[in-house]
Amino acid sequence: MTANSSYTDRALAVVAVTAALFALLALAPAGGTATPEPASASTVRTGGLVVPGIVRVSDVTCVKRCVSARTATPGATVRVTGRYLGQVSRVVFPGRQRSLRVAIRSRSFGSVKAVVPKKAGNGRPFVVTGSGRRSNRAPRELQILPASRIPTEVFPVRGRYDFGSSGGRFGAGRSGYSHQGQDLMARCGTPLVSIRKARVLFNQYHSAAGHYVVLKNIGTNTQFAYMHLLRKSKLRPGRIVGAGQRIGSVGQTGRAYGCHLHFEYWVGAWQRGGKPIDPLPYLRSL
Repeated sequence: MTANSSYTDRALAVVAVTAALFALLALAPAGGTATPEPASASTVRTGGLVVPGIVRVSDVTCVKRCVSARTATPGATVRVTGRYLGQVSRVVFPGRQRSLRVAIRSRSFGSVKAVVPKKAGNGRPFVVTGSGRRSNRAPRELQILPASRIPTEVFPVRGRYDFGSSGGRFGAGRSGYSHQGQDLMARCGTPLVSIRKARVLFNQYHSAAGHYVVLKNIGTNTQFAYMHLLRKSKLRPGRIVGAGQRIGSVGQTGRAYGCHLHFEYWVGAWQRGGKPIDPLPYLRSL
C-alpha cells in the first residue's frame, strides 16, 4: 500500500463519520437535543438502546376452581408469576394432543391470570408476548383434574399450625367474657382459605378482632369467622368463594398476642341471634 492510498483511506473515513454526525443532528427536534423516552416496566436500557426485558415465569398456581394450589380443573383460574409479564398476551398449557394457547384475563409486571382450557393436561405452562417471544416453562408442574375432584371442605390454614394451649380453647376465661372460638397458632403471613363454598358477609376491622372476615356457608345455617388477619382481605361482602379459595393471611391485628387465627363456628347468624359452638372437633375432622 502506498502513502497516497493510505492518506486517501483516512480521508474517506473522516468524511463518513462527519456525514453520520450530520444525519443524527438532522433527526433531532429543532431547538435542542431529543428527549429520551422513559423506560417502561417491561423494558431495560443498555447504552441508550431500549430493549424488551426477558420474560420469565417463576411459578403457576391455581386461585379459583382448584383442587389445591398446584392442582386445577378445566375452567379454573390460574396465576402465573414472574418478571416482565406486562408484555404477555397468551398463556400456553400442555394439551393432550397439542399445546393450547389462551388469552390472559389480567396482567401486570409480576403476574398474569388465565383460565385453564377444557383439553389441558398436566405439565408446565409458559407464556408468550404479543411479539411472539416465549418464556421458560414453569419450574413446577400444574396438574389438571376433573371438577369432581374439587373438595367440598378444606382446612382453613394452608401451612404449619398447632392448636396452642388451653387458653386458646373455646370457653376459656377472659376478662368479663369467655373465649368464643379456637385459636390456631401459625406464622404471620400463612395463607388462610375458605373451608366451604360460602358468601362473604363481613370484611371489617375491630379493635379487638383486628381485620376479620365472616362467611355464610352456602346451603347451611352456619357461619365462620376469621379474625386477626394480617391485613384487610380483598374479598367484598356478597362475593361467593369456593372451598380452598384465599381469604387472607394469618396476622396479629387487634387484641392479639402472637400470630394466630381466631376461628369461630356459629349456628345461626354471627353476633345477631346465633350461637357459637366449639369448633375444635370440626377442625380436627377436616
